[in-house]
Amino acid sequence: MAEETTGAVTRWDLSASDLPATVLNAAAGGRVFLLPDSYVDGMALYRDDVAGLIKTLRHRGVDIDFACGREDRRYLSEYGASEVVATIGIAVATTLTTDLVKSIVLTAWQRARSSLGPGCPDEEVGEACVTVKAAEIVRGENETVIRGLEVTGRLADIENLIQAALSDPARAELPLAEPDSAAPEDTAR
Repeated sequence: MAEETTGAVTRWDLSASDLPATVLNAAAGGRVFLLPDSYVDGMALYRDDVAGLIKTLRHRGVDIDFACGREDRRYLSEYGASEVVATIGIAVATTLTTDLVKSIVLTAWQRARSSLGPGCPDEEVGEACVTVKAAEIVRGENETVIRGLEVTGRLADIENLIQAALSDPARAELPLAEPDSAAPEDTAR
């Protein structure tokens, strides 16, 4: 008997001003960018468990990098594991594809694994409730479209939820970027 996939999929409203210039100016392709957890005084804040995460994911074949340069980011270790697993922000400079979704899911899995600790059984990691915020930046001839997708559910269900959202015909009809959204070359961070 197949398990039922449960979770929520919503639109993540964001604009060019919400994303680091590194992401906005990235060449189109399959690179995944790990977005900061927050900003304080213009400094990107990441939780301290992500430094090794990037290396682990690269070793596992994911083309991933921080969305913010070394000089623009700091690490904090004041979070509990449940808070660390809660939200994972990702951006890609292209349309979300099946391969990119797999990279995003692996990123979420590794983030949960590093947050919960290596001794945590896979079953518990799969049961962790996470929110994955994925931004796709698609450049056309005359415009840049930024669309966001927010998926919340059990980690074990995240891939199916994202794939279902991507195959939803209504998603293709999402409005384009807001008229006041700056184009990449107009954005300073």
